[in-house]
Amino acid sequence: MIKLMFLDYRDFEFVDGFQRKLEPPRKFPGNPIMVSDGPWDHGYMSLYGSVMRVPKDGLWRMWYTTHLPKTGLALAYAESDDGLQWRRPRLKAVNKGVPRTNIVFDRQPHGAALIYDEREERIDSKYKMLAGASPSNRICIFRSPDGIQWQNAAENPVIGTHPDCPLGFHRGKNGRYVAYHRPGWGDRRVARSESWDLRYWSEAKTVVDREVADRPQTQFYGMGAFPYGDYEIGTLWVYLTEESDMGFWKKLGHQQPELTYTRTGYAWRRAQLGAPWIALAPTGSWDCGGIQPASQPVFLQDEIRFYYAASRTGHGGFERYLGSKPRSGIGFACMKPDRFVSISAAREGRILTRPIWTGTPQFYLNAATQREGHIEVEIDDILGKPIKGFEMKSCVPFSGNATRARIEWRNNPDPAPLIDREIRMRVRAAKGKLYSLFAGSEAEAAAYWNFRIPNYMTLESERERM
Repeated sequence: MIKLMFLDYRDFEFVDGFQRKLEPPRKFPGNPIMVSDGPWDHGYMSLYGSVMRVPKDGLWRMWYTTHLPKTGLALAYAESDDGLQWRRPRLKAVNKGVPRTNIVFDRQPHGAALIYDEREERIDSKYKMLAGASPSNRICIFRSPDGIQWQNAAENPVIGTHPDCPLGFHRGKNGRYVAYHRPGWGDRRVARSESWDLRYWSEAKTVVDREVADRPQTQFYGMGAFPYGDYEIGTLWVYLTEESDMGFWKKLGHQQPELTYTRTGYAWRRAQLGAPWIALAPTGSWDCGGIQPASQPVFLQDEIRFYYAASRTGHGGFERYLGSKPRSGIGFACMKPDRFVSISAAREGRILTRPIWTGTPQFYLNAATQREGHIEVEIDDILGKPIKGFEMKSCVPFSGNATRARIEWRNNPDPAPLIDREIRMRVRAAKGKLYSLFAGSEAEAAAYWNFRIPNYMTLESERERM
């Protein structure tokens, strides 16, 4: 499946009459779904951690960080049948002689990020975790058969920096493991390292830094990241420090995420500079002080969930309880597939794509219109001339709200002439909003997170990718 999105306009010859807009996910009205009221939470929980739903058994799993008075940071485990109601099971204690808790790792894990590695053949290594851990307090790699029992996966540490930040961790389409972390202790920027075997990692290269338009108090605490088709998309923990804080380490401030993306893994862009992806709530709310997204979202059939931890106090505010209310909690915000950024046409909007290739010439819209709105599509040749049977006048107008609406043309023209050749999509819309355009089979369209994006180096290379 090939897909065109509107994170930027690289895939289009022109986009006229449309207004581009960031589309943040909506917070779940039942938030928070869990609060730091456990006997060993000590009023604190953060999403230095991950949330996932493993396809094998459908069980939701969460790893979050809490703070033990004597030993410092610890990784706790929770599970759920629906992602809404969570239980904190009493497990075998990490240390002998200690009562059963839901703590599964107590080596002061900093910035923990976990994956379930479906391509891993070894049963005892299906779960992998990247985290700073004692005694080195540098970045280490661990493996587990169940996400509960952990052991070293290599001679640790594997990256020689202290991860005083949330880590990003995933495995790319080519099998390579990717880590996002700080390039140095206290250096609040984001760097990338790669590895084929989890033991040897490439030199860290800074990939997210401040823009000219950022205010002086802007720093980047860290970034979760995940593959989305040929993109990587990230939740960047933007840290806005207090002007009054004269300290070198800037301990006072607020964390609030922004949406980021890249096609290459290195040239990262913020979808809308300064616009929160999940916004702080008004003062007094459970999530008014800081917001920390998990390392990756969860992909469901027709929904993407971004779980996040939040606090009533900002960074540096260590009050564990505010009256009778816990300081920290966990909730989520959700969105429909592909709906990261929209373009909308109040009157008439026109689009012409750059050339694309498809082996399955079935075309779709992810779009929404007003009641009297409509969207029409034409298939053109590489010169922008309409292909017979697929003209704009023959298109059945789309109206409504759908994440994968099949585009149809009257008289059911034969799609064979569109296979594996240079084609363009021309779009006309009125009172409508577009999120993505794509081509592929019904099964491919349903797996919305798995797609390719055009490669414009040479048209021949596009043929090779089919």
